[in-house]
Parts: sequence; C-alpha cells; structure tokens
Amino acid sequence: MASRNAAFRVGMFVVAGIIGLLALVFFLSGSALHPGIKFETYFQESVQGLDVGTAVKFRGVTIGAITEIGLVTAEYPPPDGTKNEKVYRQVVVRFQVDPRKIGTAVNIKSAIAHGLRVQIAPQGITGLAYMELTFVPTSQYPIPTEPWTPDSPVLPSIPSTLTQVQDAATQILSSFSKVDFGKVINEVSQLTASLDQEVTAGDAHQALANANALLGNLRTQMQAADLAGTTAAVRNLADGAQTKQIISQLNQTTQQLSKMSAQLPALVASSQATINQASETTADLQAEMIPVLQNLQAATASLNELTQRLKGNPAQVLLGAQPPPEDKP
Repeated sequence: MASRNAAFRVGMFVVAGIIGLLALVFFLSGSALHPGIKFETYFQESVQGLDVGTAVKFRGVTIGAITEIGLVTAEYPPPDGTKNEKVYRQVVVRFQVDPRKIGTAVNIKSAIAHGLRVQIAPQGITGLAYMELTFVPTSQYPIPTEPWTPDSPVLPSIPSTLTQVQDAATQILSSFSKVDFGKVINEVSQLTASLDQEVTAGDAHQALANANALLGNLRTQMQAADLAGTTAAVRNLADGAQTKQIISQLNQTTQQLSKMSAQLPALVASSQATINQASETTADLQAEMIPVLQNLQAATASLNELTQRLKGNPAQVLLGAQPPPEDKP
C-alpha cells in the first residue's frame, strides 16, 4: 500500500513537471508577453491551403499568423435566417499581427483608407497558401460594408491572383457565348464573295488591267529608249578629254579664288588706312577753308553795302563822297 502511494505521488510529480515545462515554453515563446493585434477578414473564394497557424506576410516578411477560420453564417448568423445571400456565403478568417513587426506608429485605419488589403497567395506548387497584405488602388477595390458587427477590426480582402484570372476567363467565355457566330460566318462569306466579285469583274479588276497595261508601256518605252547606250554615252562623256579639261580649269579657278581670299584681309586693311588718311586730309582742308570763307563773307557784306549806297547816290562813283549836310541856322 505504501509503495502504491509513493508511485502515485511520483506520477503526479512527473505530470506537474511536464505541465510546468510546457507553460514555461509557452511563456518564453513570446505569445504571452507580446499579444498580437487581432484582425479579421472575409473571403468570397475558397480558402484551400490556409489553416490555423498559417503565416500572414507583408512584402514577404512574416508579421503574424492565422488564429481561426470559419463561416460567416456560423459566426454572424443572419437575423432573418436567410443564408443564400452572397454576403453570407463568405469565409471569415481571424489572425493576429505582431506589433513589433509593423511598429507602433502604424495607423491601420489610415493604411486601409489608402488601399491596404489582404489576399490569399499561393506558396509554390505544394497547394499551400498564406495571407499577403498589399496596397491596391482604392478606386478598384473600395472598402465594403458588412451587415453585422465584427468582433475584431476588419481588414478588407481582395480576390487572389488565381481568382482574378478565373473571373477574367469567365467573362471572356461569357462574351463569346453572346456572339452570334452564324451571323459572323455569314457576313464573312458575303465579304469574301464581294471581294471575289471586285477582283474578277469589278473596279479592282479594271485597276489591275490598267496597271498591267501601264507596266507594258513602261517596258516598251524602256526598250525603245536604249538605256544601255545612253548610260555608255554618259560614261564616255564623263571620261572624255573635254570634261577633264573643264575639271582642270575649275581646279585652277578654285586655287586662284583661294589666293585672292587670302589677300583680302591685307587689302581691307589697306583700304581702311586710305579711308582714315582721307578723313584726316578732309579735316585739314576744312580747317584751312574756314578763314577763307570768313573773308569771303566779309567781302560779300562790303559789296552789299556798296551796292546799297550806289543805288541811293549813283553820282558817288564820279563825284566822290557826298558832302556833309550844311548846318541849319
């Protein structure tokens, strides 16, 4: 009996030690010391490849992990029991972000307003996936609204790249399904018949015939023009003695022009000196002529005065000067 009690106590001690070791490992792992920021998002596509513990990354850097995956109809049951609406066909994914990885100064609401979204990204060809945070144009992916009150802040999601490709392919196929191929084939057949008619008997046929006639006339004119003989005559003229003499004379004229061009600066300088000397001579003549002109001006004035006197007393030339007037009593 005593041995059984001792074994029980030893077993309880071992179990307690294991539990304490697990608690210590959990505590030292950081999850208890650094709780993450909780978010949730909603996907309208399959979340195949995601699981609890899957990484949440931003530009390839792991910043958090998924903590819970469920259906919107189970997490937020519709009040009227309607479960077929599109908004209630979504999958809710909750995750935590380590604040040490994104910084405490980050404003999530502002980032969401500027286009921060989350999407599913494939991880190689293994079928696994992870959640990637990225920025997209807000005009293309606006912030949606939910008809329920979320338990955590919501980070809007966008379709994955594969889903976008599938949607584009679906739209293309839907567009093809609306095309009336019978009508298209009929119109192509009519166009082919019209082209055949134009080529065989229409304006296009007449244009081709005119082109053939024009080519024939050109061939006849070229044959009659004897282009080979004309080319030979031009070549003989270029190689003739007269052409060479003209080229030689042109070379000599060019050389003479070059010599004259070289002498032009000296000629210009000499002309300038002559002009300067002529200017100086003109100035000297002007200085000498000024007194002569002044004397001429004085003589002219005297002649004018004498003329006036002769007009008043012509006898002055014969009798001399007029006697002074007599004094009156």
